[in-house]
Amino acid sequence: MQAFQEAWADACKVEASTMVVPSGYEFLVGPISFSGPYCQRNILFQLDGTIIAPTNANAWGKGLLQWLEFTKLVGLTIKGKGTIDGRGSVWWTKSILDDPINNEEQLVVSSYNTTLTQNPQALRFYGSFNVTVTGITIQNSPQCHLKFDNCDGVLVYSFSVASPGDSPNTDGIHLQNSKNVLIHTTNLACGDDCISIQTGCTNVFVCGVNCGPGHGISIGSLGKDGTSACVSNITVRNINMHNTMTGVRIKTWQVKTYKKKKKTF
Repeated sequence: MQAFQEAWADACKVEASTMVVPSGYEFLVGPISFSGPYCQRNILFQLDGTIIAPTNANAWGKGLLQWLEFTKLVGLTIKGKGTIDGRGSVWWTKSILDDPINNEEQLVVSSYNTTLTQNPQALRFYGSFNVTVTGITIQNSPQCHLKFDNCDGVLVYSFSVASPGDSPNTDGIHLQNSKNVLIHTTNLACGDDCISIQTGCTNVFVCGVNCGPGHGISIGSLGKDGTSACVSNITVRNINMHNTMTGVRIKTWQVKTYKKKKKTF
């Protein structure tokens, strides 16, 4: 992991630099954050090899919610023919939840590792602008495979998620408080929502997606704990669903206020 940290530190200093994970190699990497906000713009993370997650509980520490994280960056691109393998089978225990449809909002405790309270997400972007993910595969995430939180300008295409249909809480792509999102030409196989669009999202366009196995494509759940929730300008079209629990749906909790504007299915 130190090699990744050092390579990122060097790439961070140069605009339009490239950090390469070479093909033909497998890299064991623990939880790591590739952080801005002082990095230069338009960094390319070229992923052609394989990154694998540790399965030893001691590598994770306590309270971590993600494995690979990119924060407060501008113009970052992750591309290549490589794979991110979360080796999630050690985390996938029988869910303690009563309602599997809404289980992505809840806590899942792993009997394998009592030091963590929630299964980590494989790849998360936070507070970033003009982010692109293309070409790579994420498989067997302990929880959500690819998450965008508080991002503006997201492009995902020619991207794949590959996990069993019975793997719990393994959303393919999870959007939260993000806007100006385009997802197209992707293959998403997982154990939960292929795409989950949460509160605070606006201007999201999804097309040309192969979804399944999984739970379909969802807006929500919205309004947990009585909070106000808003999503707007959501378009989903030309989707191939196979072996999914549902098609496209809107999920809400019993709420005080929620707003959904201009959705097209």
